[in-house]
Order: sequence, then C-alpha cells, then structure tokens
Amino acid sequence: FIRGGYGLGVGRGKEEQQSLPPPFPYSIDLSPTAAAAAAKNSKKVSKLVIRHLEDEDITKILPEVVREFGALIPPSSSTTPKQPGDELATKIENYLFSLTVLIGLTQRVVRREKGYSATNAACPDHNVICLVEQTPINNDDNNNEQQQQQQSYSEKIVGIAELSWQPPNPNGNAPPFVLPYFMKTLISRYGPSRDESSLKKEPVGYVSNVLVWKTRRGRGYGRVLMAALEGIANMWGCDDVRLHVDANEYSGRIARGLNWNLGYEGVPDRGTSKNKEVGYNWMGPSMANQGLYLVDGVPLLYLRKSLRDE
Repeated sequence: FIRGGYGLGVGRGKEEQQSLPPPFPYSIDLSPTAAAAAAKNSKKVSKLVIRHLEDEDITKILPEVVREFGALIPPSSSTTPKQPGDELATKIENYLFSLTVLIGLTQRVVRREKGYSATNAACPDHNVICLVEQTPINNDDNNNEQQQQQQSYSEKIVGIAELSWQPPNPNGNAPPFVLPYFMKTLISRYGPSRDESSLKKEPVGYVSNVLVWKTRRGRGYGRVLMAALEGIANMWGCDDVRLHVDANEYSGRIARGLNWNLGYEGVPDRGTSKNKEVGYNWMGPSMANQGLYLVDGVPLLYLRKSLRDE
C-alpha cells in the first residue's frame, strides 16, 4: 500500500502541476507482539509514524547524521603520535561538516515546501522523511475507549531518508546543497558521465541519506523507509528509482543485502558517452554487472529498481 503510492495512484511525472503531497503523517499501528519486540524495556512502542522532516527537527537529528556520515569520528586507536594541531583540525572539520549538513537539510525542507505549494510551479523535489516512534506516556493497561482516544505519546525520530530528482549519473552522488532543477536538467542532457541506460535525458528519482539510528537497527525500519520513498516516487510518476550503496564487503554488506532483497539491480558500467570505454569489466563480468563505480575515490554500487511492469 505504501510502496504503491499510499492508495492515491501513480502520478503523471514532473510535468504534472500542483502534485499532491504524500498523506503525511502516515501512522502504522504495531501489534502487541511487534511492539514488545521493538522495545527492550517496559515502555512499548505502539506506533510508527512516517512524516516530512521539518525545520524544528533538523537540530534534533543533526548529531546522529553527522556522527554517521563522517565528522564526529571517534579517536583513532593508531599508535602514531598526534601531531601539533591535529585536535584543532578535527574540531574545524567537525564544525564545517555540521554546518554543511545544517544548510543542506534546511534547503531541502524549503524545496519540498515550494514543490507542493499551489502557488509555485516548481515540481516536488528533495523530500526528506522521518521515521518516528510513538510511545504511550501512560503505560498502564487500560481498555477504556475514551482513555485510549485521549492517550498522549512521546515521540522519537529513529530514522531518515531522502528522495529527490537527480541527474542519472553513476559517477556522482547527490550534492550536499540543493541545485536548481534547470541545472539538474542540463546535467542530465549534456553531462559527460550520465547513465547511458536512461532513455530519457532528464532527472530521475534518486534515493539517498537512508539512515536508521544505531540503537534501532535490525527491526525492519530500513524497509519501511524504502517503501515510503518508493511510494512518493510512484506519486511523482517515476518509472524507476536509483541509488548508490557502499561496495565495501564489510561496511556495506547490510545495506546491499537490503537493496538487493527489495529488487534493486546493478546498472553496468558501460563507460562515458564520449569514449564508450568499458569501466570495470576488467574485474570480471560479475563485478561489472553489479554496477561498480568509483565515486570521489570511493567504490560504490549504482543500483536501479523499476517501478513499472517491464
């Protein structure tokens, strides 16, 4: 239901004016068994809520995002003696990275609001969603219907993910800052590293920044976030969605397994549109067909999932 577009049907694409926003907040009631499994203490999570990231959420999730994506790195266990200025350099790096994340998330909230505004012709773009656990504040078991309706909940964000329009570029991630849509269109049409498997030279639905808090992993929350993004992509009229995932045998194992189980397949590297040179075929057909690319010096897999019957 969620993956298919929240029961609202499939959109007609970016050209459709005044696209309807997804029906957020979208609540998922957990069964008593699932709720008990989702909590290790006496406080049981009774609902999961999918909603948009809002301005007031950014500062709440910032430490977790920065910690996961590279700035708040724990002290190295290396025996190499620290050099003068190392601590200061690390603090500066952390500050600049945090500032980049803060500005980037703020831009994404603004772009999403403009995209769904009836007074703005811009297409919906950069939807950052949150997965929120709702826990009853009063945990006393009570079947009184009136008291259940008046039940209050505490909320905790436990995951985020993003869907945006991006150029079909296997050799590049989504940039940290939001690009104007016309620039994305130009890059899609004339960029030297565009995906040759894309018949239409225009931006495609792109999944990024999928993150479940470490204390909440192993509960299927990643699947919920991916289903929510695919539902939005269906509402946008996307024929497919793309993403990059860590190709490292160890650090990317779980994310790769999730994406493959959800039906994502590698986009083979067939070289750039200019020289048609084959990229990673020298590593063997298996690796080449998995969609391996070197993005900013990091090996990543470029995966695609069709949202239409082929």
